[in-house]
Amino acid sequence: MSNELKEIGQRIRDIRNDVAMSQSELAFEIGTDKAYVSRIERGEVNIGVLLVKKICIALKVTSKEVIGI
Repeated sequence: MSNELKEIGQRIRDIRNDVAMSQSELAFEIGTDKAYVSRIERGEVNIGVLLVKKICIALKVTSKEVIGI
């Protein structure tokens, strides 16, 4: 796990909590399961750009807000 993945995962978790969305709801919106969302938020998986896009759409944020660049 890299620090960058942990930071991105934490941003996703923070945004998800800010919009009052559960992990299960996000998982449904992006076509995965709650366990995978949990792994993303802990920085355990390196997600691809298409999944980042789905997450951004589901959370109604920009990729800059998620990636931080």
